[in-house]
Amino acid sequence: MHIVLLCAEGRSPTEIGRVLFCSRTTVYVVVARFVREGRAAFNDRTRRGPKPSIEEPANEYIERLVEEESPSSHGWLRSRWSCKLLAVELFKERAVLVSRETVRRTLHRLGFRWRRPRPLPPEKDSEDRREQKRRRLLGILSMVEQAGAFFQDETRLETNPKVGFCWMRKGKQRPLRTPGTNRKVWISGALNFKTGHFHWVKGERKNDELFMKLLDRLRRAYRCHRQSHLAVDNDASHTSKRVERYVEDSGGRIHLHPLPSWSPESNPMELVWWSLHEAVSRNHECSGVDDLLEFAGGYFEERQPFRPELGEVYEQLERSPP
Repeated sequence: MHIVLLCAEGRSPTEIGRVLFCSRTTVYVVVARFVREGRAAFNDRTRRGPKPSIEEPANEYIERLVEEESPSSHGWLRSRWSCKLLAVELFKERAVLVSRETVRRTLHRLGFRWRRPRPLPPEKDSEDRREQKRRRLLGILSMVEQAGAFFQDETRLETNPKVGFCWMRKGKQRPLRTPGTNRKVWISGALNFKTGHFHWVKGERKNDELFMKLLDRLRRAYRCHRQSHLAVDNDASHTSKRVERYVEDSGGRIHLHPLPSWSPESNPMELVWWSLHEAVSRNHECSGVDDLLEFAGGYFEERQPFRPELGEVYEQLERSPP
């Protein structure tokens, strides 16, 4: 448009090329196109170059393969599509002979990217499961109104650090030392919902013995409470026969409230573990388990009290059941 306007003012092709930093040939081509087509000369033009090797029907076939079908359904002993496998499939079904790089460019043009998928839990849409989840969440809501209400969960610390983002100079990758032998330790914790105070014990394994060790600590720390209510997940270490006998022998001082299955958002302890791993586990330089536990214990002492809040899954209970 600038070329046409300057030409209309009587500028020469040399002056126009000098002002707009283009060649005189470009000026001649644009002006000739405007004289020939009028305002249609300013419409977007189709890209120049050879005709695409993969036409529209083949593009639709590629989209259907990648989005809806798996290689095994077409007789291939593969679990996911690759560019080379798609090229072979196109030749087998559509007699289209293209290279894997052509397929790669086509996938990018169609909006596909090579990324990791997002795992999903199994479907739980049955009416019984939804009603069971609702009843358990209502039980947790009534539990948190008690004086001795706790949320419990376990996590694992390793001497082999989790790799996390950190600041480093451009062009240089910061080294992260790792131990020769990875050692692990389990932490079982309970979060007081009223006060935000966090109690924890350590153990070599995640089992009922570690869970009962935590219950002993809670009973000693809260002797003034006649009852202690714990919201726990459905792990086998919380439902074993030894745990059932322990709860019976407590004389009514311990009450366990099961959380819904496959529902980590219903347990505020998950946020405590997330903050622990962000502050301690990622890129740590502890050489042994004792140093790592001391590091974690110092973080808990500094961070307390926590401010536990119930998630959106509890707010949805105010609505009518699905």
